[in-house]
Amino acid sequence: METTKTLLRRAEHGDADADFRLGYRIAFGRKRSRPPDWLAALRHWRRAARQGHARAMFSIGVCHDQGWGVARNVSIARKWYEKSARRGHPGAMYNLAFCYREGEGARRDLAKMLLWLTRAAELGDSDSQRDLGWCHHEGVGVPADSATAARWYRAAAKAGDRTAQYNLGLSYLSGDGVVQSRRWARHWLGMAAEQGHRKARAWLHSIAPQRPEGIPGV
Repeated sequence: METTKTLLRRAEHGDADADFRLGYRIAFGRKRSRPPDWLAALRHWRRAARQGHARAMFSIGVCHDQGWGVARNVSIARKWYEKSARRGHPGAMYNLAFCYREGEGARRDLAKMLLWLTRAAELGDSDSQRDLGWCHHEGVGVPADSATAARWYRAAAKAGDRTAQYNLGLSYLSGDGVVQSRRWARHWLGMAAEQGHRKARAWLHSIAPQRPEGIPGV
C-alpha cells in the first residue's frame, strides 16, 4: 500500500486517482480517533472529479446525499451521480435510478429508472440486478414478466444477494417464471437463510421434507 506521502506527491503532479485515494483515506481510514475531515476529503475528490474520475464524482454525490461536509442537497447529489454514471460507475447508476424512482432530486421518471438499473445490472451490480428483477416481477416501469424477473434474481442470487436468493426461492416454490421445483426452492431459500433472512428461514421450515413414519410394529 502506498504511503500518504507518496500519494500526496502523485496528486501534486496531477494524478487524479491519487487525489481520490487521499480523499478516501481521510474519510474512511482505519486509524482515526476523531470524525472524518469531510471538507479535506471533498477537496481531493473535487480535484479528481475535475479530471473526470468517476469514483470521485460518485463520492461527491454521496456527500451531498448524506450531508457530509456540505448541506444535504439531493438535487446536487443526483447531478454528481449522473456525471459518474455516464462514466460507467455502477454504484452511481444504481443511486441515480433510485433518485428517479423516488422522485428525489429529480422528477419521478420510471423510464430513466429502468434505463440506469439495466445498465448497472448488465455491468454486474447485484443491487441493480435484484431491484430490476423486482421491477419486472411487479410490472414497475415495464410489463410484468416473471421469467425476466427470475433471470435477474438469479444473477443477483449467484452474487450472494440474500433478498434475491429469497425471491428466487419463492419463484421456484410457486413456479413463477421458472419450472416449479421444491428442490431449487429449498436451495435458494437455504442460501438466504444462511445469511440471516428470517422469512427465508420460516419458508424453509414450512417446506422441509417430511421424515418417513416408523413402520408399525417395529
